[in-house]
Amino acid sequence: MDYKNFKSAWAGAHEEKRFLKFACTLLMALNVLTLIGWLNKDTAVILVPPNLSEKAEIATNKASEGYKKAWGMYAATLIGNVTPENSDFVLDSLSGMVSGEIGLIVSEQIAQELETLKQEKVSSIFEIRSVIYEPETDKVFVTGRHRLVGMPGVEGRSQPTEQTFEFIIDVKQYSPIISHMASYAGTPKILSVVQKEEIQKKYDEDRQKSIKNGA
Repeated sequence: MDYKNFKSAWAGAHEEKRFLKFACTLLMALNVLTLIGWLNKDTAVILVPPNLSEKAEIATNKASEGYKKAWGMYAATLIGNVTPENSDFVLDSLSGMVSGEIGLIVSEQIAQELETLKQEKVSSIFEIRSVIYEPETDKVFVTGRHRLVGMPGVEGRSQPTEQTFEFIIDVKQYSPIISHMASYAGTPKILSVVQKEEIQKKYDEDRQKSIKNGA
């Protein structure tokens, strides 16, 4: 037996065993770290929201612009297109999307408006023309033409008017929550418009004070 070659081969095998043991330990540690990272990750899910053909991204408590615009369109379509027959469905559907802070007020207001439509036997029709998302305020503006139409056998038809629905849509546990909602006639009250109105209002107030003091 060649003792020198045997000793060299034995030493090499021993070193290889130590290396493999180290490599296995390292791989196990990496697997544990990967598992911990996966469990703690704010997982993003890609889905297609209602009324939007493009994909939008949503995580546990945040969502992309496309997702919020889609839900804004859905909410505006739901509120703007009401008949005496579907009014209860509209109220129930919307109530589940409104946050607790404004839920009671909004539900009462909408319930009142829907009851009026039922009593007068008219339908509300809303045709969306544009959807805007404003990053500075996190608001979604849905603008379109609105009109009231009498039910079959009932007289009454209003002239189309421009109307805007304004929403802030938050996300809690992957679910859309409307934390702010407003409806008004005319174009969207984006930040620049609101600032301009505030400046004009302050100017008018100062002018009235000057006139009053001068008198």
